[in-house]
Amino acid sequence: MRNEGWTLTRLTGRCLACLSAMLVLLLLHLCMAVTAHADATTTNTSDSNGLTALRLGTVSVDGQQALRLVVETNTPATVKMSLLSAPYRLVIDMRDVGWQIDSLPKKGRLDRSPATAYRFGQPEPGIGRLVIELDSPSAPFRAFALPPNKGGHRLVIDMADNGRTAFQVAAAALRDSKPIQFGGADLTNDQRTVDAETKMVASAITPPVPKPKQTKPTVTVNPAVGVPAPMKRPNRWVVFIDAGHGGKDPGAIGRAGTKEKDITLAAAIELARQLQATGHIRAVLSRKDDRYLKLRQRIKLARVQNADLFVSLHADSAASKSAHGMSVFTLSETASDKEAAALARNENKADLIGGPDLGVEDPEAANELLRMFQRESMNQSTHFAGKILREIRNMPGGDKRGHRFAGFAVLKAPDMPSVLVEMGFLSNREDESNLNREPYRRKLAGRLTDAIVKYLEEFGPEI
Repeated sequence: MRNEGWTLTRLTGRCLACLSAMLVLLLLHLCMAVTAHADATTTNTSDSNGLTALRLGTVSVDGQQALRLVVETNTPATVKMSLLSAPYRLVIDMRDVGWQIDSLPKKGRLDRSPATAYRFGQPEPGIGRLVIELDSPSAPFRAFALPPNKGGHRLVIDMADNGRTAFQVAAAALRDSKPIQFGGADLTNDQRTVDAETKMVASAITPPVPKPKQTKPTVTVNPAVGVPAPMKRPNRWVVFIDAGHGGKDPGAIGRAGTKEKDITLAAAIELARQLQATGHIRAVLSRKDDRYLKLRQRIKLARVQNADLFVSLHADSAASKSAHGMSVFTLSETASDKEAAALARNENKADLIGGPDLGVEDPEAANELLRMFQRESMNQSTHFAGKILREIRNMPGGDKRGHRFAGFAVLKAPDMPSVLVEMGFLSNREDESNLNREPYRRKLAGRLTDAIVKYLEEFGPEI
């Protein structure tokens, strides 16, 4: 009986072992089947839409040449764009998009600046990634969709180099953005620029050139002649200083007859002098004399200079003669208070002095992409305003008026932090007296210089 029991137990154990092995094999088979199904599903999903053509072209925006990239897909694409540096490149991630351009390799060189090369890959299942390598800090400033026209659905991206800060603002805004369904009603269809000439990428590819055979060069040295190596010009931040009003627009008039346009010019020139003296900043003035400039013209001048910061100086009037001290304003369509709203309305009327400006596109309203960038620019402007307020705490009036915001037209650059500094009120005797004194303006310019340097060292692009 013992032997029978022992045999039965051993047989039962063998059966259990066999059963366990069979279960393991079954589970492995099921896992392989599920994985194969998932791979098949991924493959099918990635092929559900296809990138069928790439074209490059050139467009002109306000006299500036810009790159146009056209991406064609079978159906409207859901896209997430990113900007990366070191090296500069534009990354376009397209959901469920595969490569379907048989006549074009998945990577190659490009010869239309700033685009130097492209490549396509799938960093993860269900994502098609197109990378455009760039030779400068160029950023998209407009993106829109067009319906098929003897081809696929077109995603159009226009790019330009407006400096390192513009690139930095765009990169931060795109990093925080959500994927966008191109081809929907949420994007601008800019019909005025549809007909810009573009070429298939295949015609813009530079074939690889074999390296020439290296031969040892013959060097002739003349010890009597020393040829110094050219000195590289140091990189510097660019700060645009806008002296408010000017020419036929005097601005506010003080109780003693002081004109705002004269105070802002004197303060701007002193601020520029102190910024230049740092050795790290190139200061650019909107005006060096008594001349009239439209508000958008000031923005355009700053963007042409690839400015890293925009500082507009003012010295307004207030209904109450007791109002005094400084304020720092940043852009918002909703004013922080009634006084801020009134100041913005008054400043924006300056454009009406020169007549209607019907031919200028409102820069912040051009398209959703620029609105996205402007929101990021407004965020950075808030940091800049905070730096200024900390530096002026022990100036007359201090920082009690604080950071305020309103819809100032002069602050509507979408690609650079911008602030408007109300240096005081000419309607107040003490403020008017201070602003007329050169030592006071020198002290104020010193505080603004400190704030600007601290902001750029913390938030500005590397130099």
